[in-house]
Amino acid sequence: MAVDAALLERAPDPGGEPILRVFAWDPPAVSLGYSQRPGREVDPDKCRRMGVEVVRRLTEGRAVLHWDELTYSVICREDDPRCGGPIGHTYRRIGECLVAGLRLFGVEAVLERVERARQPGLRPRGAGWTEPCFASLARWEVKCGGRKLIGSAQRRARGAVLQHGSLLIGPEHCRLLELRPGGGTERVAAARRLEQSSTCLREWAGLRVDFDHLAQCLAEGFRRCLQVELRPSSLSPQERRRAEELTPSHCAGPAWTGAAAPELSSYA
Repeated sequence: MAVDAALLERAPDPGGEPILRVFAWDPPAVSLGYSQRPGREVDPDKCRRMGVEVVRRLTEGRAVLHWDELTYSVICREDDPRCGGPIGHTYRRIGECLVAGLRLFGVEAVLERVERARQPGLRPRGAGWTEPCFASLARWEVKCGGRKLIGSAQRRARGAVLQHGSLLIGPEHCRLLELRPGGGTERVAAARRLEQSSTCLREWAGLRVDFDHLAQCLAEGFRRCLQVELRPSSLSPQERRRAEELTPSHCAGPAWTGAAAPELSSYA
């Protein structure tokens, strides 16, 4: 997450080109939306016992458990002619690229426009925590079989755009509910809603999902949809240094950790 933040800072620079990243998480981690309260959303003792870290994203939205999934991020200038523009337009263009890549992978995903986005804010349910990302709908959703396959979020700053999201490979995202404070009937009902609203690649592509091949297909989907050439790259020394600076810099402040909240890596 610190790399995404560092690249977003540099995106408005003159001559900056759009960037596509794909990566996985090791160890698994819960990423919380920028405004969520960690102590309300996850139980730190349960996270420690399961070996799951807790970090905060630069983007808003709801909690995601990154476990057996692929995370993508796109960073570009807000006025980029290929994937910039208004918020909805960027969501749609990136969604089209993701769908194209999934179809190359052999999965008949679709991009669905939700006429009335089910976004009641981040009001907590009875247990005190909010619904997971994959139990809610945004304006544009990548789906398979009518269920959500990718959860995405966006941040805009200083004329630049960051959109990143989680493409579910396996069903482990549902284990987020095991990390919630409390339990009882509310968690059982939430598990039912989450299973009904989300799906994963293993349901459509079989048990064997090759991460590298999936990443290559997604990159090819972006190349074809945006009609661009992709060049492999790595972080510059300046970008790596800035990411290292960002990793601890927001950990201690109450705006990031919240009152009586578990310690956050903030960016990871």
